[in-house]
Amino acid sequence: MGYRAILESMPETVQDLELSARRRLEEATVLFRAYKHHTAIYVAGLSAEMYLKTACFFVGDAKPADPIAVHLGAVRPKKYSPPFAADFEAGHGLHFWSQELLHRRTKRGLGPVPNHFLPAMMSLYSDWFIGMRYRPGSASLEDAARVITNVEWLANNHSALRS
Repeated sequence: MGYRAILESMPETVQDLELSARRRLEEATVLFRAYKHHTAIYVAGLSAEMYLKTACFFVGDAKPADPIAVHLGAVRPKKYSPPFAADFEAGHGLHFWSQELLHRRTKRGLGPVPNHFLPAMMSLYSDWFIGMRYRPGSASLEDAARVITNVEWLANNHSALRS
């Protein structure tokens, strides 16, 4: 049996997504140290996407063992006016997920997000998009360091973002 078939035989859970976010950030750091800056940015951005999604899901009362398909199916990008709806990026848009998180937190009556959230998200949005996977890229050390630093901030503040 191929690896794909093995993975597809198990439903993805919110807990899996959270663990994958940590692993992608670790892998991005390895790539950064190996001077693979474009790929480090791309992989770190995947981590950011997963941290934002899981924060949204937990704000929406997700349980760790819940299949993510249930929570992804509840997302409606058209409820936002442009440009946020356009930033959905086939479900990967960091700007979209940051706005979704703010919307869900407001709806639940949760307090404000930690101070660095909006600057981190603006910076990440200016440095990452899912279409990077199709580009060879030539990012600088500074670009990659900035992205990894911002994703590390998301990782370190994930609990505060989701509660």
